[in-house]
Amino acid sequence: MGISIDLSKAEGYLGKDELKEAKAKAAAVCRLLYEREDKDKVLGWLAEDTSVLQLGQIKAKAEEIRREADVFVIVGVGGSNQAARGVIEALPRPDGPKVMYLGNTLSPYTIRETLKEMEGKSVFINVIAKNFETLEPGSHFRVLRQWMGSRYDKEEMARRIIVTGTKGSRLEEIAAENGYLFLQFPVPVGGRYSAFTPVGLFPIAAAGLDVDEYLAGMAAAQKDCREHGEDNPAVRYGAVRQLLYGRGYDIEMMVSFEPRYGFFTKWWVQLFGESEGKEKRGIFPAASIYSEDLHSIGQYMQDGRRNLIETFVSVKEPGALVAVDPCPAYGDGFDYLDGMDFADINRAAEEATWEAHLRGGVPCIRFEADRVSERSFGELYYYFMVACAVSGELMGINPFDQEGVEEYKRSMFAALGK
Repeated sequence: MGISIDLSKAEGYLGKDELKEAKAKAAAVCRLLYEREDKDKVLGWLAEDTSVLQLGQIKAKAEEIRREADVFVIVGVGGSNQAARGVIEALPRPDGPKVMYLGNTLSPYTIRETLKEMEGKSVFINVIAKNFETLEPGSHFRVLRQWMGSRYDKEEMARRIIVTGTKGSRLEEIAAENGYLFLQFPVPVGGRYSAFTPVGLFPIAAAGLDVDEYLAGMAAAQKDCREHGEDNPAVRYGAVRQLLYGRGYDIEMMVSFEPRYGFFTKWWVQLFGESEGKEKRGIFPAASIYSEDLHSIGQYMQDGRRNLIETFVSVKEPGALVAVDPCPAYGDGFDYLDGMDFADINRAAEEATWEAHLRGGVPCIRFEADRVSERSFGELYYYFMVACAVSGELMGINPFDQEGVEEYKRSMFAALGK
């Protein structure tokens, strides 16, 4: 298996009997997810056929973009871009276009600078929105359509705009009226669970990455979750974090010593924050990239309040080797590193941090991938989505809605005169 999990240190905070009972409950919840009668309403991401929806069309258009585009702009916010961005920003793309992001901010400076960087380039855009009333992607799409319209004729502009939305939405109508390629955002899939739909698949493919490997990772994790009950990482993780929550551990920090996981951790924060933060309950998710953040948040992790869970995302293969060559003439005090590789130095720092935080009273969990790859991302996304569903169900909340985010939107739209 490409992903392993170490829960032994966190399980040390729990009793054997309660752990056994919690794992059995979590396994039952996981099994019932696949058997729910309303699965087609909220669990479309579990369905086997969701992952191949429009896959041929996706690959063909993605190849065209890789061949012709200098810049590929992903227009979306939250679940509409987080999963794809997590993969795209982590992996090398020698044959892909420059990927830029809009629809995720209201900063005029960011919008202007992005448009300036697009100038003189061959540009394709993909606007993604389940609810086309969302302010950021909707308003940015208007700006981009005007920008594209001043540089391409109608037919050429239509060829360069790809729309991902729900059937029957205003976005689909706009696509039909203007001849834009329309990809389906499945209704029974929330944005934060959309990694294996066209929402995630198309940008990943257009960026020049291997979606077949990505889906193979998903399929492997899905098989594990369906067939291995209490022994799969999603069930075990979901059970342990809920038991810890019951003991007062109400903040979870996802950390990694691999900066390539930076945008993946942002996706994880949204997944759990939006799924579990309800009814004045839930574990608060946060993320840090070590070793840099050890020089800021490390003090709190070591000596702050003991209501923290720390979940490490690690990787066995470093992806590169950079040795520290001896240079005694420098007299810099770092001769103790002579002959060592930064892969070993980074791993030593990770293990030292793991041990120090354990001694400081922090329950630590570790997910470890063989390598940073499309396949391992497919596995990680699927395991965490299932774990989130299991954890939410164990908590007694609905992990598939997000009514709370509507409150600020009502106030914002009122202020804007809508």
